[in-house]
Amino acid sequence: MTLEYIIILSFLLVLIQITIPVFISLFSKNIKLSYLFSSRDENPDTSIYENRANRALKNLFETLPIFIGLVLLSITKDVNNASLAFFWLIARVIYVPIYILGVDYLRTVVWAISLTSLVLMSVKFL
Repeated sequence: MTLEYIIILSFLLVLIQITIPVFISLFSKNIKLSYLFSSRDENPDTSIYENRANRALKNLFETLPIFIGLVLLSITKDVNNASLAFFWLIARVIYVPIYILGVDYLRTVVWAISLTSLVLMSVKFL
């Protein structure tokens, strides 16, 4: 799998993760569809699962710029980081349901795998 394809999949992951809290709220009936079309002046009650989904998204946004930067450097410097980038992406995909379901220790292990992938991608430039 090419780095270009992996970065496109990472953008797809962002789009999916943005919608997960909304779907959780809709299915748990914490918000109505009309709320999504409003100016959202009121803060509705949120479920623990929606809060976890939002925190997982925030966590993704903390490392995504590093990932994108490393992928772009890899492409421009012709460094083969495709396998490590793919491991990062897979770890991030696995991280989402584990975080939402509250599987604490496994969540930390998966997060550490994604972070290690970024570190190892960086080391290839030294």
